[in-house]
Amino acid sequence: MTLAAQELSVHAGPTALLEHVSLSLSPGEVLAILGANGAGKSTLLGRLAGERGSPVVRTTGRVLLDARPIESWRPRELARRRAVLPQNPSLAFGYTALELAALGRHASGDDARAALAIAREALRATDAAHLADREVPTLSGGERARAHLACALAQLWDAECDHARYLLLDEPTAALDLAHQHEVLGIVREFTRTRGVGVVAIVHDLNLAAEYADRVALLVCGRLAAVGESTRVLDPGNVEAAFDVRARTLEHPLRPGPLIAVARRSARGVGDRRPPHANRHPVSAEP
Repeated sequence: MTLAAQELSVHAGPTALLEHVSLSLSPGEVLAILGANGAGKSTLLGRLAGERGSPVVRTTGRVLLDARPIESWRPRELARRRAVLPQNPSLAFGYTALELAALGRHASGDDARAALAIAREALRATDAAHLADREVPTLSGGERARAHLACALAQLWDAECDHARYLLLDEPTAALDLAHQHEVLGIVREFTRTRGVGVVAIVHDLNLAAEYADRVALLVCGRLAAVGESTRVLDPGNVEAAFDVRARTLEHPLRPGPLIAVARRSARGVGDRRPPHANRHPVSAEP
């Protein structure tokens, strides 16, 4: 049972957004997707979620959910197997945080009482229980992010079921302060352990990815440059090639594992119009 992309390519006219990307996610693991702006991270996440994209965008290859093409799943079946938290979730109505979280149970068949009970648990898990009666539009950006995450967790909350489940997160820590970044990723990691959910998350902070992900996938200009354990993928050469920065790997002073230190390259002259990644060298994928 996996969620897998096989030779996935996406082109918008002559522009390649993804090229021949193959990777898989298993239940019970966290996979972080890393890459510079425009590397194809959100495009890949969208295809893994089952989005078909614009009619003018051409997609080849395939995405399989538990060995079946993802487009062959009926919407309710798909909703019970994968939940998606987009980068900028919106809510058109003045729902409370509790009502928003309860929306995650729509495909489950729960009655109203059971849905609200799980919604309250999901809000507690994201440190948002105190927001239950607040209308979502009145919340701060970080509070809204945690309420929307609670909705996604509630969608996959069942502790025991007969099918694999996957949680797809597009920059889940973007609106959060430092403490809540760690708290939310810790919650997500625990969710994989206790409920067997596979998680794929777009993360910009290399050190957060190294700390909380079981594996990382590094995209460079639409291609999968490397995938594997963070200690192997996030070496200075790969980081420098992918992000056009200087990088060093140090021993982390506060926890086991590496600390990835980065700094900008020397400033370019005014007349240097090269794109920021013009000096990248190919990054070898792990075997």
